[in-house]
Amino acid sequence: MKNPRSLTRDFLFQALYSKVFLWDSFNKEELISSFFGKECDEDLEMKDKNFTDKLDDVYFDEVFKGVIEKEWILAHIIWKFAPKFDIKSMPLINVLPVYIASYEMLYIKCDKIPVKVSIDEAIELAKTYWDDQWKTLVNGILN
Repeated sequence: MKNPRSLTRDFLFQALYSKVFLWDSFNKEELISSFFGKECDEDLEMKDKNFTDKLDDVYFDEVFKGVIEKEWILAHIIWKFAPKFDIKSMPLINVLPVYIASYEMLYIKCDKIPVKVSIDEAIELAKTYWDDQWKTLVNGILN
C-alpha cells in the first residue's frame, strides 16, 4: 500500500494529464471517483467520503495549481539546466513527473520535501506510467 503522499502524487499525475485534455471541464471529484473506483455522490463533501485519509489535499491543491501556473517557468529552468532534453518533443506523460518534482524542489510551501524524495518519487511515476528506461532520463534531468 502506498503512503498518502505517494498516492497523492499518483493522483496528481493523472489529474494534470487529464487537465491538459479536458481544460475547463476538468472535475476533481469525477477523477477521484474514477481513481478510487467508487461512486461519486455530489451531495457528500470529499471529507465525508473518507478520501482525506488517502489523499493529501493541501499538497495536491498547491502542486496542481502551481504546476499549471508555472509550467513555462519550469520548462525554462529544465531547458536551461538540462538543455540536451528537448521538453517540446517529449510526450507529456514523460514530462509531468519532471514538472511535479521540479515544482516540489523549487516552490513547495505546504511542507518541506527532501530533494531526494522528489527525485525518487518522479522516477517511480516514470516507471509506473512509462518504462524503466525513462527513469534514467528523469534522474538526469532532475539532478
